Amino acid sequence: MMTLSSSLPLLLLILCPLISGEFRQSVFETSNRSEGDKIILTAHGMGMDDVNRVVIPVTNGRIPPLPCVTSNAGTHPHGSTFTKNNFHYTCNNGTAEVVACLADDGSVIQLGRTFVRSGMKHFCSIQGDNVTYKQESMCYENGMHYNVGDSFRNGSFKLTCREQGIYVEGCYMQNSFNDLLMAGESRIEGGKRHECEIIGPGKVRYVVKMLGCNHEGQQYSTGQMWTHQHVRYQCKNDGTLLVLGCIDEGLFIELGRDLLMNGMAHRCYQVNTTVFYHKFACERSSLSECVSQSMQRRFRRHEERKMRA
Repeated sequence: MMTLSSSLPLLLLILCPLISGEFRQSVFETSNRSEGDKIILTAHGMGMDDVNRVVIPVTNGRIPPLPCVTSNAGTHPHGSTFTKNNFHYTCNNGTAEVVACLADDGSVIQLGRTFVRSGMKHFCSIQGDNVTYKQESMCYENGMHYNVGDSFRNGSFKLTCREQGIYVEGCYMQNSFNDLLMAGESRIEGGKRHECEIIGPGKVRYVVKMLGCNHEGQQYSTGQMWTHQHVRYQCKNDGTLLVLGCIDEGLFIELGRDLLMNGMAHRCYQVNTTVFYHKFACERSSLSECVSQSMQRRFRRHEERKMRA
């Protein structure tokens, strides 16, 4: 018997322009202007009198490489790199360009690459003019990481990694690589009952039961009939016993029937879960009188034993 249960993944998605207009210091919706021999740079959306403005002197009409001025990430010189949120930038003449993604633990993921650490999968992908950083929790089972949608085997179970966590699809039958029981299904094969039993939310148990019956220490196969102490039994498909009746010297009496033959009464009856066979002489004119008299005698003997006890 084997059981299994599961865990939940997590997804984080951040989108950023490959070339960020927030850091761009040029004619694209900025407040930059040339005032004689100097250039005034401000962050995107800020006025020319902003306290964080940067003044660039112009010598002989030559404009030097421009820094990147931001409203919430400081000022960075041309050629330098800096970080904002989950993105790593380089400043290229006043324009901030995304060069990599940055995980929460500081790990750097290059553009177009995928990185796995501590059960988390990090994506840094380029789609047109945008860079997407995605952080996705993977399914983890027996030292292995699995992507959402992956199916794999763990012992007797077929598992699938879903967005909600590991899902048990079903159970592989004993000594089989491909025969699968779906969760909640059972099947009889090779004299055994195979059950893929759902025992709770996210929990499945695989059980193999030998078909047949055990009676008085003896094992009997499905459909087999045998006699024990005058009682005739048959083994049912579900492993339970079926009482057919009683037998005495080749004479069969159905369960619940009484029979009078050659001066002998034969009784086969059940009390609770116990089956009894009685045989006794009957010299009365009817079987019912003999049965009634026999029951009275048995009742008196029973009461006498109780009194002696």
